[in-house]
Amino acid sequence: MEILIAVTLGSVILASLYGSYHMVVKTTANYSRVSDLYQTARIVLDTMAREISGAYQPLFAEKGEMFVGEEQWFAGRENDTLRMVTTTCLQGSEEELGYDSYEISYYLGTGEDAGLLLMRMSPYYSLEEPFENGEEMAIAENIRALNFQYYDGEEWRENWIWEDLAMGEMEEEPPVLPFGVRIPLAVGLPDEEPVRFTTTAFLPMTPRPEEEEEEF
Repeated sequence: MEILIAVTLGSVILASLYGSYHMVVKTTANYSRVSDLYQTARIVLDTMAREISGAYQPLFAEKGEMFVGEEQWFAGRENDTLRMVTTTCLQGSEEELGYDSYEISYYLGTGEDAGLLLMRMSPYYSLEEPFENGEEMAIAENIRALNFQYYDGEEWRENWIWEDLAMGEMEEEPPVLPFGVRIPLAVGLPDEEPVRFTTTAFLPMTPRPEEEEEEF
């Protein structure tokens, strides 16, 4: 009888210890997963905001060809693309030839690359076939949705195609580049509800109206 009681008590204690251990492991795993999501979102948003802030209109380029943002969807989620010329991308080292400007494209992968945030990068030195060449690289994974919104000085727009804006309802000619770009981003594993993050990048190289410059 005493042995049976001891065995029963031991089983209860072991079950309690296992339950506590399992809870600690699960909590730690969840915390690590959430921390990884926030870290991924912070790095991705900071990187894109820095690149977008350095976007500019090259001197001899046609209006609307060097900054193009298109709203797209894939599998029910935002899958926007953004193409631009920027001065803030990685530069060449001192021992090698460096470039002042880069062509950058951001977009999400599809098919086997679903969930990957892809970037195509190429030094900018030609007006012919922009954004057609360069190295494609994955800069983040588990990105479920990518959205860009563009501020034209009056309202936020889902697309930035300059020719469409110029033919639209705006009373004056729109700026070639937006004044700001808002970046909503969804991060998460495929079988979980993604977590959304947002940041805004401002483009100091976008020419301001004369009245704004005087007030400033």
